[in-house]
Amino acid sequence: MKNKVSHSFFHHGEWYFSVICLMTAWSLFLAARYTEDFAQWYAVQVYPALQIAAAKLSSQWEGSFFEVLLVFTMLLILSSIVTSLILLIFNRCNGKKQILIHLRFLLCITAFLVMVYSLTCGVNYQRDGIGKVLKLPQTEASKEDLMKLGLILAEDITALTNDPEWDYSLLVKYDNTYIEKEAVASMKTMGNVESSLAGYYPEPKPFHFSGLLSYLGIEGIFSPITMEANYNREMTPFLIPYAMCHELAHLKGFMKEEDAGFIAYLACVNSKSLVFRYSGMFHALIFTLNALKTEVPMEEFNEIYNRLPQQVKYQLIYIKEKNIATSNAFTSAARTVNDYYLKANAQAGTESYGGIVDLLMAEYADRTSKEDLI
Repeated sequence: MKNKVSHSFFHHGEWYFSVICLMTAWSLFLAARYTEDFAQWYAVQVYPALQIAAAKLSSQWEGSFFEVLLVFTMLLILSSIVTSLILLIFNRCNGKKQILIHLRFLLCITAFLVMVYSLTCGVNYQRDGIGKVLKLPQTEASKEDLMKLGLILAEDITALTNDPEWDYSLLVKYDNTYIEKEAVASMKTMGNVESSLAGYYPEPKPFHFSGLLSYLGIEGIFSPITMEANYNREMTPFLIPYAMCHELAHLKGFMKEEDAGFIAYLACVNSKSLVFRYSGMFHALIFTLNALKTEVPMEEFNEIYNRLPQQVKYQLIYIKEKNIATSNAFTSAARTVNDYYLKANAQAGTESYGGIVDLLMAEYADRTSKEDLI
């Protein structure tokens, strides 16, 4: 009798646990989406404590807990399916019971992860954007301003590569320990500018199976479960600093892609490292050139492109050809999944990556209004 009661309690307890987790997640979602200032209050007052505690815990191991969790989950699902099928074939009664047990367990785990995601990530999608936080100009920029931005970036990257200390060989060197530490230092420098970017940063972690990320066209992953900034170590080396800072910006609760991208740009260009500065400028240049292609005639686009150093042109061509060469059905599927994920969090799909150009134009509003570049 006692065994039946305890089994019944455990059975109902699973459902209670799942319902509590899902209700908590749903309540946070509604509060963040429809209650004014809740998300910003949560991002400033509650989230930092969760971020620091979880990040310090996961940083105790050099490897990626998130990657281990993914592998373990895949193996667990596979073993559950195989076990259930075997029991279902050879012992139908026990097989059905086993499947129900697995489904209840899966429900508990899923509900718990949904709640954790809401606590560490979901609410932050509704927080104030970095443009509002930094009080950047909110005026609508013109095509002429976009042209001027392109010319300014071309001018700045030319000045950087003309620096007496500059050497293009710096871009092919790869010291992951140095880059990881410099990424943290660069983000901490941003913390001196904006308090929400201050505080503890764990060092970014490379994915062991980075080849898989490359195959899927992924440069980095922020894990809201383990609070880790993971990056693809097989990327072109000079792209890695920006990718690291991008994921660390997510770690600080800036979940929107344009916000994380703009913070990464600022962190890189204000770094003491020439490679970091180049990485930030190069990414900003790519975003701006992509926007220009759809907004201005080709002759105006070429006016900016032709001002770039020849080596920068080679690298732009190399990145474009590499993206084409590695494009496959899986990269398309990964982009589609990411697009739906962004839309589910009230972003404009992968088109939101273009929002960084608006932030760049706001950042350079003083220069575009004063300098006669065209």
